[in-house]
Amino acid sequence: MKNTARHIEDFKIIYYRGIRDLELQGLNEINILTGNNNSGKTSVLELISSLRSPSSLSTWIKMCRLTRNGSYYKGIVNLFPANLKNLFIQYCCNAGYRSVDVTLDAEIRETRISENAVSEVNGSDFPISYASKDGYLDAKCIHIEVRTNSDAEIAYDLFDFQTRVPKEEAGQKIFPTEYVAPGAHLDGSIFLDEVMESPALYKDMMRILHEFDNSIMNITKSGNGTEYMVLSDKYDKAMPLGVYGDGMKKALLLLAAVVKAKDGILLLDEFETAIHTSAMNNIFAWILRSALKLSVQVFLTSHSLEAIDKVLKCAPDLQDKINLYTLYNKEEKNLVRKMSCAEAIKAQDDWGVELR
Repeated sequence: MKNTARHIEDFKIIYYRGIRDLELQGLNEINILTGNNNSGKTSVLELISSLRSPSSLSTWIKMCRLTRNGSYYKGIVNLFPANLKNLFIQYCCNAGYRSVDVTLDAEIRETRISENAVSEVNGSDFPISYASKDGYLDAKCIHIEVRTNSDAEIAYDLFDFQTRVPKEEAGQKIFPTEYVAPGAHLDGSIFLDEVMESPALYKDMMRILHEFDNSIMNITKSGNGTEYMVLSDKYDKAMPLGVYGDGMKKALLLLAAVVKAKDGILLLDEFETAIHTSAMNNIFAWILRSALKLSVQVFLTSHSLEAIDKVLKCAPDLQDKINLYTLYNKEEKNLVRKMSCAEAIKAQDDWGVELR
């Protein structure tokens, strides 16, 4: 692997969620993570994404997988392994030119907090109708201490009633990371401006669009700049991108994510979601080639043998840039099987080995 200052060679999780002592060694420029449910694939991506700013509380809150009305407090507590006596998270990585060691220590404390203090935490309009008669609330607080290498420790308090993330100074940024969740294309958050400003990238975008609809002629911003409009010879006027299928929106999201991750790390969780098998070869090949051109290290997770096979074979000239890691849980231990692309193809096609 050709190392760059922003790519990871080895990544080890000592404690995080259900993972204990899991190590990915000899990481390549493109890395596929597979394995059964609950083997830790998404958790690995989450921790790598935290390298963007591991000392920031908001970084960890983003990793909580919260529902719309989910509790920040419960989400943070669930990041810590349930089978440890103490609340503790630790991971480390080696990027050749430097190593990074991140630890989180936490303690849950019982406390009583005044109405004024609750208002300071959640805002002046926060109701405190469930406080005791003396104007105090019985609450739980998780006290979190974050340390990155030998940097000064940063501490946070998060209460079980808390509905607002506290303002904080920007934390130390270590690696540029871009994380794409399986359903990210569904919320309409696709930003193509940078793609549309580059003739080469715009041509790539049109090729991807034609994988889904050959009648598409152009894509532009609406007059008020709030949405993307697609011009096609099927319709008399430009149509909002939102009316098109999920597969096309997912492909455009991946295109934008690769560009945004330039010189950094791109994390694609269940990357094949919404993309039809007929479009996979060309789209996956574009992702791999573009990532290498833009110096992006890629991590992909998938349950799909078909999608994994497509990535392994879609660009034969890039196969030396691809590794496959299969994650296992066995007797409460986390194990990893590593294969090069060539080894994985031979194991699957010649020996009938299950790659997942």
